[in-house]
Amino acid sequence: MDREKLAVIFKIQQFFQDVKAEWNKITWTGRKEIVSGTIAVVILSVAIAVFLAAIDSGLSWVVRIVLGVG
Repeated sequence: MDREKLAVIFKIQQFFQDVKAEWNKITWTGRKEIVSGTIAVVILSVAIAVFLAAIDSGLSWVVRIVLGVG
């Protein structure tokens, strides 16, 4: 093999060694954190949905009164 091919192979090996080193630095979140975060997202999503539904109903009521439809 010529030098250029060896250099490319070395760079590829170095890349995968770096990926492995970075992978080992990852700190994964625990199950408790994931569950509490999911619950918070679901509760917040429901609260926002209820709020937007109330605003939509209120504005629909106002528009019906203004237009004299309802």
